[in-house]
Order: sequence, then structure tokens, then C-alpha cells
Amino acid sequence: MSLGRLLVTLLSVLTAAVLQTALFPALTLLGFRPDLLLLVVLAIALREGPASGAVWGALAGLLTDLLVTQAPLGLGVLVFTGVGYGVGQARPYLAPGSVSAPLLLAFVSGAIGTAGYGALASLLGEDRVTSTLLLQASLAVALYNTLLAPIVFGVVRRLFERFPGPSARVD
Repeated sequence: MSLGRLLVTLLSVLTAAVLQTALFPALTLLGFRPDLLLLVVLAIALREGPASGAVWGALAGLLTDLLVTQAPLGLGVLVFTGVGYGVGQARPYLAPGSVSAPLLLAFVSGAIGTAGYGALASLLGEDRVTSTLLLQASLAVALYNTLLAPIVFGVVRRLFERFPGPSARVD
């Protein structure tokens, strides 16, 4: 990865973290806010593949653990790394110009990421997590992420086109 691409990717993740902590608590859908960091990881994994998806997922998960949630440290790292890697693995099976595949991935990864995070937190003793709350949160975050996906994917695509790397995929 070139230095320019590295810096742009890092700034994208940090910007998403700032927006998620400063702006999105005021913008809720059914009482839940979108997971912008997860969307940025998804966009990176779709462009760069499973290794980059896992690495940037781990960083975004750590930022989530430190800045956004009150769950045990490392939970976000585990969930985001898994989602980033899984989406990166799905990349070769998607049509390069597909509009629906990234939206479907945004929905599914939002639901799986939120459900996985909540389920693991519950297993680790977080008693505020109920199955009803988990279902509501998963669906709300998945819907919100799907609505925001075209914006996030467009921004990441433009940044990556402006700062190409050796593994850049042209859609």
C-alpha cells in the first residue's frame, strides 16, 4: 500500500470515528445510530480484499471499543475484523459494477456485526442485552447502514481513485 493510500485510509477511518462519536448520537433511527466505522471497513474490504478488510477492521474495532461503546475491550476488534475479512472474501464473487451487492452487504454486515457484537457482549456478562433489543438494534443499524452505504462507498471510491494503490480495483 502506498503512503498516500495509507494516509487516506487512516484519515477515512479516523473521520468516521469522529462522526460516529460527535454527530451520529444525535441522528438516530428507531433509537439506534448507524455504524459508520463498520461501513468504512466494508468499503475498504470491497476495494482491497480480505487482508486489508481485517487490518482496517481491527483498527476500526479498537476505535469503537475505545470511543463508542462500553462493552469489554477487544469485542469490537473481534467483530470488525471478522466482518472486514468476510466481506473481503466475498469480493471476487461480486459483479464489479453491481449496485445491489454492496447495498445487500451493507445490510447484512450491519445486521451481523450488531448481532454478533451484542451476542458476544451478552456472553461476557452484559445483562442489558436482551434478544428483543438485539433484534431491534440489528435491523435498525442494518437499515441505517444501507441508507448511508452509497454515500460512504462513493467517498471511499473517490478517495481510492485519487490515491491509487497497487491493489486498487477499478469498478
